[in-house]
Amino acid sequence: MKQKITTKQLFALNRLLNNIKDFSDAGFGNINDVEVLSYNPNKENIYVKFEKIFQESGSIKVEYPIASIDYNGEIVFIENQFKDIFQRSAFFSECTKIDIENPNDYEKID
Repeated sequence: MKQKITTKQLFALNRLLNNIKDFSDAGFGNINDVEVLSYNPNKENIYVKFEKIFQESGSIKVEYPIASIDYNGEIVFIENQFKDIFQRSAFFSECTKIDIENPNDYEKID
């Protein structure tokens, strides 16, 4: 079954992906491994995960943000909501990748 994505979610997703691209293009750091995901137990939201590498106070920092985009297009970063790496891994084990550039991979609704 195809993931259902609202117009508001698509708009928010495009805004987030553009912000990620702008971060890299401006030379603030590198963004790697961007993935758009569906969480099988909760198909209402879509998720974006990526690796963010940047310098802060002279040292290199690496972060792994996870953005949740709800039905209304609200973006919330949820990476700090996991107790540990095991909970985070369990979450990702229930996720399915969405190829957002392939309209056959999802169904636009509303």
